[in-house]
Amino acid sequence: MKHIFLLLFTFPLFSQEQLKYSINFTEKTKSPVPVLFLLHGYGNNEKQFDELIERYNNKLLIVSLRAPFRFIVKKNRWYEYSISNGDTLSNQTQISESTNRIMKTIDHIKNKYNIDETKIFIGGFSQGAIMSYKLALLYPQKFSGLIVHSARLPVEFSIIKSSDHYQNLNVLIIHGNKDKGLTTKWALQGKRLFEKLGSNTEYFETNIGHEMTSETINKILEWLSSFEVG
Repeated sequence: MKHIFLLLFTFPLFSQEQLKYSINFTEKTKSPVPVLFLLHGYGNNEKQFDELIERYNNKLLIVSLRAPFRFIVKKNRWYEYSISNGDTLSNQTQISESTNRIMKTIDHIKNKYNIDETKIFIGGFSQGAIMSYKLALLYPQKFSGLIVHSARLPVEFSIIKSSDHYQNLNVLIIHGNKDKGLTTKWALQGKRLFEKLGSNTEYFETNIGHEMTSETINKILEWLSSFEVG
């Protein structure tokens, strides 16, 4: 059985500090290594991706981040939200703080490890995928790939003026056609946006609800392998 080594790093909870995260160790190499940053869903933590991490083949560094806002023991969120008259209202102050701290943690990892900056991927599940959307739209030049699992576009997001960076972005969108919380119309909105921006976009729809399964993990690993990192 493959052994996975995880380290948990703790930082003071100030708005500009790095986040807590778990990290795996790749095979020892002097060459720069690709990295995948993962953002968990609402009410979860960095352990949500343990199965994916266990099944990878040591060709990339995987950093699973913990959201900064805790509301129950071991349950965390990137931001609070509510639904009013059918509209989603998101706490934009918390989103800004989470965005800043995610980017600060990414910079920390880049400074600490020998990272291949041409192969930096970010992705997540549900609310973590919404945050991944936001980061990829804000900073497309910083990422080579985006993985979105069971999510919608952010309520508020910005697109940079130059579209060249989006054209270099590879996007994988995964969604279940039995997802009652977020129907496939939300996933298709993201698909259409990134296609319009010129990104290399792949959409994978399967017969599941709002969940991550062995099938979708297989899809993620297959997609990563196309970049020689999985």
